[in-house]
Formats: sequence, structure tokens, C-alpha cells
Amino acid sequence: MKKTWVSAFGFIILMLTAVVWAAPVPDSGQSKCYNNTVEIPCPSPGQPFYGQDANYSINPMSYTKLDSSGNTLPDSAADWSMVKDNVTGLIWEGKTNDGTIHDMNNTYTWYDPTDSDPGYSYGGMHTKYFIDVLNITHFGGNSDWRIPTIKEIASIINYDIIALEGAISTNYFPNTQESFYWSSSTYVSITNFAWSVYFPYGYATRSHKSFYNYVRAVRGGQSGGYKDNGDGTVTDTSTGLMWQQAGPSNVKTWEQALAYCEGLNLGGYKDWRLPSKRALRSLVDFSRVNPSINTAYFPDTVSSFYWTSTTNVNNVEFAWGSNFSDSGDGFDKKLSYDYVRAVRGGQAPTPTRCTATIDGNLLLNVPYLTYINPFLGKISLWANFVYEFNPTYPTLMLFKMKDSGMLNEPSSLCAASTLSDNFKIHIPDVLLQDGSTHLWADLEFAPALSTDESAYFLVTSYGVISN
Repeated sequence: MKKTWVSAFGFIILMLTAVVWAAPVPDSGQSKCYNNTVEIPCPSPGQPFYGQDANYSINPMSYTKLDSSGNTLPDSAADWSMVKDNVTGLIWEGKTNDGTIHDMNNTYTWYDPTDSDPGYSYGGMHTKYFIDVLNITHFGGNSDWRIPTIKEIASIINYDIIALEGAISTNYFPNTQESFYWSSSTYVSITNFAWSVYFPYGYATRSHKSFYNYVRAVRGGQSGGYKDNGDGTVTDTSTGLMWQQAGPSNVKTWEQALAYCEGLNLGGYKDWRLPSKRALRSLVDFSRVNPSINTAYFPDTVSSFYWTSTTNVNNVEFAWGSNFSDSGDGFDKKLSYDYVRAVRGGQAPTPTRCTATIDGNLLLNVPYLTYINPFLGKISLWANFVYEFNPTYPTLMLFKMKDSGMLNEPSSLCAASTLSDNFKIHIPDVLLQDGSTHLWADLEFAPALSTDESAYFLVTSYGVISN
């Protein structure tokens, strides 16, 4: 029985994993504003240079220190083993200065025997060895550590920090070397190179796989894809960002690019903006070149440089961008003419009194559920459901109603979950235990599995939501 339960628990976690890591893109960290040459007071809407990175705070960077068992520590903790990114949900290895496998001075060649160009394993000090040690020893109580993708390792860059100070928050990531850190992503144009991040300046570049670079392990991950909305926009389901499908054909200066995005009216939305460096990088497909993007959804992309709203703080006459010819990071003078693609959304939803929650024991709490009774009118309830494995139907996601009750003072300020006449429940917002991922979910009463004492509901569909 115990083995059956463990198997079932693992199954439902795998079912949810496909969306658990569909995470928002963290803010770049840039807090100051600039014109073409100098720092300026941050402009207001309608003023020149409005719409740059510091005008928006989309999912501010946020981290939590964890001990060696994964328990949360206060920010004041002097020692910690891992760091959780509260925006993406990724768990990062902490670096030490103690001569262990986590030592900040350890360097490795790039080696992955599953890659078409596996790299270099001579000397034994390679990336696979490093990851194998972490997983064999169950570092942090887990055995799913890996080398981060280029998008993941770049997600902890702080673009508000000038060169040689290390473009990363040292309050959470001390012992970070001012050098190159490996990613797991091969450079597809020259496969004996792999992508890395150069932290003194905070940009992605290529390194030969035989080089000895630093490594920071990660666990967790992202999934998702694209949805063509049929109105000139495409939604990235892994980030919640909505993208302009085809940007303007003419190139623009940085100031013109900012103004163009702020004035865009597309797909019924007027809240478009020029993407930050981190947001635009999330659109890059590092497995493609010329252009480095999924052309099934973005067929008109030019293999060229596209602007971002993020100024290069090391030389404020330049702004960051992405080169869609080969995936590379870069920057260009703000008076230069380059391509533009607008973005909107991507903010994580804000929990309300109506937000349902699901905890680590797979207890689903629905705090506000409404039912329209033909005689009594609207009835407001709360309800708790718990996942229950059924060995006869092992692939079904079944929740048993645990308890429920009437609400005397229901909220009218948020969207309630609803129970229909045919006993179908729609939950518009479920917050998962990671504290950042929100789902919608539909459940349907399962009469064949229910009894007079127990009511079971089957999850029929669910998906990620974002603002």
C-alpha cells in the first residue's frame, strides 16, 4: 500500500510539474533612468524616454535563503546552503570557500555525454562529474541537480550593477567569481562551444568546451510553449508574456523604439512596452540560428539586433539587446537604428480572498465557492478537497471532498469559484505551494466513484494563468 501511495504521489506531482515551473520572468533590477547620454529623473508617461526599464517593476527579483535541508532561513542568516528564486521557483546551489565540491574556486571543463558534441572529460574535473557528486550525495536532500540553461543562469544577473562589481546580488550569492559560468546550452553554430555568462559585465557569451569555467548548479525547471492568439499576438505559456507577433519593418532609435511600444494598440490591448533585457532573452531560441526564434510563431523575425528597454550601465550611451542571428547578447548605441518587438503582461497574479490553494499534502482549499440554487438563490460556501489515489484508475487526478461549510460574509471583490447545476466546479485561481505559480482548474463530480459518504471530483482540465 505504501509503495502504491508513493507512486501515486509521484504521478500527480509529475502532472503538476508541467505547469509548476511555468514561471514569470524576473525584473532586470535596473532602478535608474537615462536618456541617450546621461542619467535623468525617471520620466512620466508621455515624456521623452518613458517606457524604459526602470519605469516598470515587473516581478522584482526576490530570493530566500535555505539551509542544507531546504528549510527557509531569515534574510539575516549568516550561513546558508541554497537560494530559492521566489519569482522563477528555481533552487540555486550556494558557493563556499571551504575546499568542498561547492568551493567557489573549483573550475570544470564542459562535458555532457548525451550531447551531439559531448565536450571534454580529461582530468576528471568536468561538469558531469560535478553534477554527479551533488546528486549521489543528495545535496539538499535532492538528486535532480543539473547545469542551468543559458536562460536560467542569466536570470540571476542584476542589470543595475556596474562592471567589476559582479552583476549579481551578493547578499544571496556571495563567493561569485568575476568570470565565466557554464550553462548546459551548446552553441549550435559551433558545437564545440557552449554558452556561458560573464558575471563582471552580466552578458551571455560563448566558451570553448575545453575551457575551465566556474559552475553553479540548479534544480527545478521550466516548461511551456506558445499560443497564437490569432490577433497579431502570441502568448508564451512558460512566462505569461504576450508578444507582438510581427514588429514594424522599419528600424528605430532607442528613443523611437520606446515611444513606438508605449503607443501601440494591438489585440485589444494598449499596455504594450519595450521588453527588458531579461524579457527579450526569454524569447530567444538558443537551439536555432538565422533567426534564433521559433519561426512557426514569429515568421517575420529579422536575423538582426532587437532593442530592449535596459540601458548598459557601464556606458549609458548604449542599450542592451538581443541578436536574433545567433542568439547572442549585445548592446548598441542608442542613436543607432535597430528592430523592435513589443511585449505586455507577464506579471504574476496577486492572490485575493478568493484564491484557492494547494499544499504539499495535496490538500485543495477553495475559500469561496458559489452555487445558484433555483429556490434559494446564490449560496456561498467554502470547501476542502484532498487528492486520493485510486489504483483502479491510476492516471486520474481525483480529489475527495473533505469538508465544507456556509459563508456568512462572502467577498464580492474577487472572482469566486463556481459550482454548476451538473456539479462541475470551475476554480479561476489556484496558488501552488511554491507561492508564485497560479493555475485555473475545472473539476467534475464523479458519480461512479462516489458513495453516500464520499464525494469525488475529477480534474478535467487546468492551465497556467498570468496577468
